[in-house]
Amino acid sequence: MLPPHDEAQPPLPRSTRQTGVNAPEISRLRETLAQMCGGRDLTKLPALSSYGVLQLIGEVGTDLSVWPTEKHFTAWTGLAPGSSDSGKRRKGVKRGRNRTGQLFCMMAQSLVRSRDIALGGFYRRLAARRGGLVATKALARKLAAWFWRVMVKGDDYVEKGLARYEEQVRKNREHALNRLARELGRQLVPVPAVSQTA
Repeated sequence: MLPPHDEAQPPLPRSTRQTGVNAPEISRLRETLAQMCGGRDLTKLPALSSYGVLQLIGEVGTDLSVWPTEKHFTAWTGLAPGSSDSGKRRKGVKRGRNRTGQLFCMMAQSLVRSRDIALGGFYRRLAARRGGLVATKALARKLAAWFWRVMVKGDDYVEKGLARYEEQVRKNREHALNRLARELGRQLVPVPAVSQTA
């Protein structure tokens, strides 16, 4: 049962995302979903549309506190990496993803070609090393973890952008190289920038 609508509460700003041709046209769906979720706007998460949020709420409900941590939630969805993975070998039976995990994987696929979202850069970086299926599952796990954080803890997702993500990756690689050089008793010397005069 939906809580009564408070007319004094200002409506949420209109989403800037384009809706698909087959997306359901339900008036005030976004506001109704935010009201069901205790005022949390889940459409701020990348790849989550109003219809996607409606599907997820239909699968898991609005009380995600039954999962004590985001790790429990992602394990339940089938998106957590297995504990018995060793290189290319896997022990035990392969457990499939439930419907919620499949929804997160479909949503992750929509970020594959994003040009300005940090999670799209994460996907492309991981897909280059491990392949598209592994990268899709890892990205879906990140989306599921953020979904749990917003629903349970009330955290707000803030998009940092692709440029900032790539800068952080560069800093991490530089830090790892410096640490490796120290372990080997070496020192890294930056190469001076070469001016291009032709």
